[in-house]
Amino acid sequence: MAGPIGAGRLTEPGAGRGPRASTLEDEGVQWMLAFQAGDDDAFTSLVERYQGAAFAMLRRILGPHMAVEDLAQEAFLRVWRSRERYQAQGKFTTFLYRITYNLALNRIRDHKRKPLYSMPRSADGVEMEAEDSVSAAPEEEADHSNWGVIVQRALGELPENQRVAMVLQHYDGLELYEIGEILGISPQATKSLLHRARTNLRTLLSPYREAEND
Repeated sequence: MAGPIGAGRLTEPGAGRGPRASTLEDEGVQWMLAFQAGDDDAFTSLVERYQGAAFAMLRRILGPHMAVEDLAQEAFLRVWRSRERYQAQGKFTTFLYRITYNLALNRIRDHKRKPLYSMPRSADGVEMEAEDSVSAAPEEEADHSNWGVIVQRALGELPENQRVAMVLQHYDGLELYEIGEILGISPQATKSLLHRARTNLRTLLSPYREAEND
């Protein structure tokens, strides 16, 4: 898995292994196929194994929003409903993340593309809604030492497709082709999207990097 965003230099992604990994050896795929064959316990295993990943992805896309838990449950409800038509064409996480991404995108559109959480605007005046804020000690925000919080809010300023691509690469360690499958674009388009995202993220983070060097 790639390292945390902002911990060091933001590097170009590699081409990856390609989409030829053995799908049937994927643990999630095995459980999904067992569930499709009538084993309801396999679905329980899927939820227990992957609900944390769905929740984490939603939280990174939407911020610490009250709807995240409901959306994670909805993601697995849609997995259940897909029982009959599911086809093993890639990792189960790719299938789950595609569902999760669409739910998050719908949530963002419901809010008319208003940011669900935002960057702190100054050392003494942080813009955030109480229910959607990331908790941090005031002194940490004042001296910009809480880098993880700053990076998370910077991600919140990116367009949603750029944000998701960055989350999937740097937090979940997905390859270009996997990210592209989730977003519905080609690996080359994914590479270009990630390049734009890194450029935008550097711009957003530059004032805080400069403050660290003062």
